[in-house]
Amino acid sequence: MLSSCIAVHDLSCHGKSSLTVIMPVLEAMGVEVSPLPTAILSTQTDGFSDYVFSDQTAVMKRVISHWEELGMTADAVYSGFLGSREQIGLVRQVIDTQKNKRTDSLVVIDPVLGDDGRLYGPMEDAMIPAMRELVTGADIVTPNMTEACLLCNVPWKKTWTEPEALEMVEMIHAFGPRNAVITGILLENDGGNHYGVAIFDGQDGGQHGKASLHVHERHPVSLPGSGDLFAALMCGFMLKRVSFSMAAHQAAGLTALAVRRTCEAGYGRRHGVAVALILPDVVDALRTDSCSW
Repeated sequence: MLSSCIAVHDLSCHGKSSLTVIMPVLEAMGVEVSPLPTAILSTQTDGFSDYVFSDQTAVMKRVISHWEELGMTADAVYSGFLGSREQIGLVRQVIDTQKNKRTDSLVVIDPVLGDDGRLYGPMEDAMIPAMRELVTGADIVTPNMTEACLLCNVPWKKTWTEPEALEMVEMIHAFGPRNAVITGILLENDGGNHYGVAIFDGQDGGQHGKASLHVHERHPVSLPGSGDLFAALMCGFMLKRVSFSMAAHQAAGLTALAVRRTCEAGYGRRHGVAVALILPDVVDALRTDSCSW
């Protein structure tokens, strides 16, 4: 039986990120995607200048209205890049509608704000408190460390100790999401060889749980779309009833594999992550419920 997901993200017409990463990955995992584009861009924003950016708020309202008329239901709502505070309100509307129909609908929020210690180009400071409110009702929230710092009002730094990383993910969980993951944590005293993924695995409705750190090999190059890939994999694995901890482990490993294969294939950084190179591995991971990366 196929699962279903409403994916609220931007659409970059060139360069692999956002919906051009999310849709093929989730479809390969047996999840039918209904996209709700928040913006249309001529290219993804990392590595390109003078890109075209078209806000889709007005269209989003019409799409949501039509979906409500149809009585559409989905197993998951997964949101990422949002271009305005008004769009955050629209996401809450979609979530509330789905939760009213199905209380077990999965809500995944990737609070896209920035990377490398700064906000992304189209993002405004006012989005930070609005995004902080949005994540409170999530089942899973997946910020990178820059976004975690922005949400928690903690100064960003390049490297982190394990206790610091675990404290940060506990702070994210304290906002209210059931489970939390912080990606792309560059660890101190490691020589830059590994990234950490800090997770808070909520139990008993999210009120109790534990924080842990998964460590995986770091490729020298970071690629646009990697965070989108990780969160999409988390969403897909959770819809297929993989445990949260295993889903985080598999998503981190597959994302690292995608980055490595993209670079080995000779793609430039601004191409983004070439997800087509790992789709067979994604299917294998679902079939075997294990990973070897």
